[in-house]
Amino acid sequence: TQPRARVAPTRAGPAGPPPRVPRPPFFGRRVAAAGELDLFTIARYLNENALFRGQWGYKRGKLSPEEHRALIEREARPRLRRWLERAAREDLLEPRAVYGFWPAAREGDEVVLFDPETGDELERFAFPRQAGGGLNLADYFRPRGAEPLADEANWFPESAWNAGARDVMALMAVTMGPRASTFSQRLFDAGEYEDYLLFHGLSVEMTEALAEYWHKRLRQQWGIAGADATDLQKLFAQGYQGARYAPGYPACPNLEDQVKLEQLLRWSEIGLSLTEDFQLVPEQSTSAFVVHHPEARYFAAS
Repeated sequence: TQPRARVAPTRAGPAGPPPRVPRPPFFGRRVAAAGELDLFTIARYLNENALFRGQWGYKRGKLSPEEHRALIEREARPRLRRWLERAAREDLLEPRAVYGFWPAAREGDEVVLFDPETGDELERFAFPRQAGGGLNLADYFRPRGAEPLADEANWFPESAWNAGARDVMALMAVTMGPRASTFSQRLFDAGEYEDYLLFHGLSVEMTEALAEYWHKRLRQQWGIAGADATDLQKLFAQGYQGARYAPGYPACPNLEDQVKLEQLLRWSEIGLSLTEDFQLVPEQSTSAFVVHHPEARYFAAS
């Protein structure tokens, strides 16, 4: 799933390199500790409009704004509370996350990731450019071998620095676990269609909430969360520095990149796998490239 945000218009030219590169807390990958993934904390990042209106069908219709708010308070919120309590009690939602930071550099329309210990190239990600020489996701990274910024050379891994790394890319993958899918299917097979609609919709939106929450945790660890919006709706509208881009979406449409992300993040440790057409299993999962560039926005490459 991709963060719900506006797509930027085509630009006349590429974005400039970042003015600074924030130092990551570590290089390589880590699995989030279970204590960092409290279900009710994650639920604070639920997009209730998407859940109540989009998934659960509480549309305003002919109701006045006041009548619609009363309906949400009377029916939707109590349902949400009951389902969250049940999910926690029966372990129906099992949030997991794996993430990491890698030395990186732009080469043309590609981003190269380097082994922080040996400096060897680990992967290359080729991204499409907008027509007319517009944006490319690689534009948000400093070029390979560029002149250093401030004390950058002092904290970069020496081997990666010598290989030309001049920037950092973060990667992440999150999941709500296999029981979210199996329980949804069980409800459907039993003909409990209303409960299926409610739980399946909740599990999908909780995946979005987990991605939003973990992206915030990642920014906090990276030291770039200072400008985060305090209002949740503004946060959903990309009220923070940087952006996250999910493979298969407009700025990075190549789903085969999931294979490379799988190799780097080794996400089988959190129960993730890929289908033959590069879809994540369980369904309630998502992965992303994470960019720190302060001008990074969502855009369509075509």
